[in-house]
Amino acid sequence: MAFVVLALPPASQAATPNREPPPQADGADASGSPLDLRSVSLGQRGTELVLRITTAGQWEPNQLSPAEGRALCVQLFYGNLPNPRSRLCVYDRGESLSGLTYSRLDPTGRAIENRVINASIFRFDKYSFRAVFEPSSANLNQGAFRWRADSTWSCADPRTCRDLVPDTGTVTGQVSPLAEPPCFGAASRQSGRGCLNRDLRLAVNPTPADAALTPNARCSIVSERQPYSCQFGVRAAIADREVALVGDSHAAHWRGALEVVAQARRWRGFSLTRSGCPLSTATPRLEKARRESCQTWRRSVRNWFTKHPKVQTVFVSQLASASVRAPRGRNRENYQIEGYRRAWRLLPKTVRQIIVLRDTPYSTDNSPLCVERAMRQNRPAGPACAIRRGKAVRRDRAAIATRRDRSKRVHLFDLTRHMCSPRLCFPVVGGVLVHKDATHLTSLFAGTLGPFLLQRVSRLLGRR
Repeated sequence: MAFVVLALPPASQAATPNREPPPQADGADASGSPLDLRSVSLGQRGTELVLRITTAGQWEPNQLSPAEGRALCVQLFYGNLPNPRSRLCVYDRGESLSGLTYSRLDPTGRAIENRVINASIFRFDKYSFRAVFEPSSANLNQGAFRWRADSTWSCADPRTCRDLVPDTGTVTGQVSPLAEPPCFGAASRQSGRGCLNRDLRLAVNPTPADAALTPNARCSIVSERQPYSCQFGVRAAIADREVALVGDSHAAHWRGALEVVAQARRWRGFSLTRSGCPLSTATPRLEKARRESCQTWRRSVRNWFTKHPKVQTVFVSQLASASVRAPRGRNRENYQIEGYRRAWRLLPKTVRQIIVLRDTPYSTDNSPLCVERAMRQNRPAGPACAIRRGKAVRRDRAAIATRRDRSKRVHLFDLTRHMCSPRLCFPVVGGVLVHKDATHLTSLFAGTLGPFLLQRVSRLLGRR
């Protein structure tokens, strides 16, 4: 599929909202230290925490050594406790690379647990450090916490070599299912009450050109054997439940929403997806080699669940317009519907809930061009490029199958209202581009659906 990419004037890009946590500025008060802190921020963006540190002087990771009095850390406080109970510190990974460690502290400040945090690290220059990581990796639950940055450098006068930000007190932070600007993305279409953020009126994030190159939400490879699987959510050591996401590429694009649910409910999630191959027993309308490969993948998925009895909840989704090869004399739609039902029944009894995510509305091949044109003209792209609901929302046989299925473990979740009105579906919602191509969600918009998926999950399974 070919997209036309147009150059945008600066005025169009100025509407992009600031999603970064606000910095805490600090003056020059540790003149003897290159780690004199100039600004520090720690806060949530999306489902992740972002830590940014800027210093007055240049430093290399191999210069850091807490044992020798050279450290760059952030202390974490919980509740009303006066002393920090954990800390995050920058460390030397070797080869001029830095990383982030987590230490749990006893009441006297002594470390009783140390481990490396799985974080994305960025150093734009020798004055800066930026880390992006999951709150759960720093043992932070949903709710409030407090923090304070603390840098030390070994020198003759210790008073000139330590710096705190803030100089007194702490900064309050908050961990929530999703942290975004007000009315951002799907939140702008909450039912029962309006949600308007004028700063998002002309915003399109990401742009169509950027979206076409953006992958689905991140997922760490678990196994490259059949069926290929990767992991999202929290690490196994702290997980309260194991879940799975299964289906074709229209299941994979839901991972951004499920990441929000997984972080909020402490889930370890497995993604088992294969493009063009929904979880069904109906023969897909594919060329022979792909058709046979799909059937092999389906059998391997069923075997995978037998070997993973801890997985109690399964989310499935698939392309609504996918076609099948019905046997001669069989009604194609009924054959396809029954194929979904049979596949769900074949999952072992250890799977207690099968949640069917209704397929999302479609866009058109012309939508990226229309959105780019609206951006150039400083017009709201959502209303300007809206598509008739009857064209965008396709008949989903898996959704029909859930209504016919009498099993108490099969449930249908439909979040279409967060993308469509009763008459129209919008390519941009709350300043966020909905689709990265004609049928797949951008990972950013999928993430904004997460809190609403979490609401549905909580009604079904109870609050954590």
